[in-house]
Order: sequence, then structure tokens, then C-alpha cells
Amino acid sequence: MRREDDTFADLKPLFVQAAQKEYDDWAQDEDGMDEVLGTGGICQDIAEKIASILSQHGFDCTTVSQQIGEQHVYVIAKTEDGVYEVDIPPYVYETGGGYNWRKIPNVKFDESCISVNRLSSDPEE
Repeated sequence: MRREDDTFADLKPLFVQAAQKEYDDWAQDEDGMDEVLGTGGICQDIAEKIASILSQHGFDCTTVSQQIGEQHVYVIAKTEDGVYEVDIPPYVYETGGGYNWRKIPNVKFDESCISVNRLSSDPEE
């Protein structure tokens, strides 16, 4: 039986590389302001990159913006064996809440940062 962590294993290095680029390009000043994002974080940018990689490899997926406690964007992907959430939790690379986030300095992503959770074993759900 396949473990959830093994799902998308071949793509995890690409997710890490894409997330690292978004993080490295995120330029906040000493007040936490970014020219494009204001005081917002980069979860939506990371999720878009992960979704793009999944799509390029033939997976049906979308990003989801959710506000339960915190505002966060992650990816939902369909495979032959179910529906999965694919994410890098925001507290790996930023602190804050709502729409106000600060970059955690010197973050280096690796595959352990990628969270894969099967939400359903029915790919049509």
C-alpha cells in the first residue's frame, strides 16, 4: 500500500526548488513591507507554483484559499487513488496571521517541508 508521503515523491524536489525561488525573491523591508505584496505573505505564490508543476505533470489540481484561524492558500490535487492536499505550512517560512506576515530569515526548504495529506480515497469526490 502506498504511503501518503510517497504521493508526488518524484515531484517534491521541483516543489522545493519553486518554493525556494519564491521565498528568495520575497523582499520585505525592515517594516515588513514588500513592494508587491504589502504586508502579506507568499503562500499564494508557493501554492500557484506547486499547482503549476502538478498540472505540467498531468494532475488535475487547483489552489484553495481558506480562512480558518489564518488566511492560507494551498493545493488540492486529484490522482487515481484519491484527492490530496499538497502544502508547505506557512509557519515554515513566515510568522504572523491574517494578511500580515513577516519573512522568517534564512529559510532553506527541503522535501520534509512538503505536506501531503489524502483527503479522500475517491478521486471523483
